[in-house]
Amino acid sequence: MNNDLLINNILSKIKFKIQPNQNIREEYVYRIKKNFYKLIRQDKKFIDSNTIFENVEYSDLNTIRQLCSIDTMSKISIGFLINQICKNLKSGGVYLNIGVWRGFSMFAGMLNTKCEVYGVDNFSFDYADGNSSLNNREEEKKAREYFNKNFNKFKNREKHFFFDMDYKNFFQAWESRKKNIDFYYYDGEHSYKNQYDNLIIAKDFFKKGTIILIDDYNEAYVQQATLDFVSKFNFSFGILKEIKTANKYIHPSFANGIVLIEKIN
Repeated sequence: MNNDLLINNILSKIKFKIQPNQNIREEYVYRIKKNFYKLIRQDKKFIDSNTIFENVEYSDLNTIRQLCSIDTMSKISIGFLINQICKNLKSGGVYLNIGVWRGFSMFAGMLNTKCEVYGVDNFSFDYADGNSSLNNREEEKKAREYFNKNFNKFKNREKHFFFDMDYKNFFQAWESRKKNIDFYYYDGEHSYKNQYDNLIIAKDFFKKGTIILIDDYNEAYVQQATLDFVSKFNFSFGILKEIKTANKYIHPSFANGIVLIEKIN
């Protein structure tokens, strides 16, 4: 199955009560219900209920349930998309996730899949200073502890690996592995510079057919950096799917928007 068919097939299984193009601020019944569920600390469960999965295997339903239990700023639709792309990778295929935070996007690639999964994060909220500086040290500590607890629960030591380091340092070390990346998800610091630089650095490890997923695509600098990269290498990369949402961050469908890119040669 080619990548275009694969992505369309996965997306055909994801339905929403509130569509990506619907302005959530105008969905007053939804907002009232969300506030109620927030009072009883069930707001994540309510938000997840906006997503409906159709024609999925029983094992996938179990994966969805597991992912719904993971704390995340992302959405279950994106977790399912990651999982299904990884499920399509053969044993020995590589999924690389830059920016794991509490682990949702990495765990999505680990559950019920055969591929190798690599996660990279230094849990820093101030990229310029890397590990040495944090705007919120308490959040860093909580994220690390939460991630480690669940990573140890889900991991297979033979195919799941995590690196607590800056992504640029990781790629310097990755050169010695001489391994191609089949699926790449960048969810690190989203300035124009890092959004563009990560793709420039990672591209040498992509092969024909590699899928690249980028989130926060609603942000102008994320979109511009991505489009500038694709334009620069327009004979090598093409956009598979762009999905923007009507609201930034809070949309219950695809959060802050996503884009999928393919290395075409």
